[in-house]
Amino acid sequence: MILVLLGTFPIEFRRPLAELDRLCAGGVIGEEVIVQSGHTSFRSDHLTLRPFIPPDELLNLYDRARLIISHAGTGSLVTGVRKGKTVIAIPRLLRLGEHIDDHQLEILREFVTRGYVIAWNEADQLEDVLQASTAFVPRPYTSKKQQIIDYLREYIDRA
Repeated sequence: MILVLLGTFPIEFRRPLAELDRLCAGGVIGEEVIVQSGHTSFRSDHLTLRPFIPPDELLNLYDRARLIISHAGTGSLVTGVRKGKTVIAIPRLLRLGEHIDDHQLEILREFVTRGYVIAWNEADQLEDVLQASTAFVPRPYTSKKQQIIDYLREYIDRA
């Protein structure tokens, strides 16, 4: 099963759905595709679209998924990476009216540089990205949270 996450930002993000639907219709993708579509309206005979999925159910879908395809939002990416999933991330782009700025390009760049996810950039063919994902081994996620807490404690203690 492929889990697709478009985020909850109140602007439509149809671009990945159109491509996924095309590949499902053409038989390139033959497995179930479940989409948390948020505020994106899209009709498909091939994708299971749900605007919002309760958190517990969504975590269960992450666990069941063979592959995660997500907008390049931090929350969705970190959850997939923490679970050791192969994640393909596609940024919402300002110039296409998919977001209010291009911060998702910066987030994606960091996650790719660290070896956590595969990028699906505007010029990439999804078939090629899917093929690359079969050999991709995500780098295990390591949280820096404790380092930040320790730094802040030291800073406060010195003040």
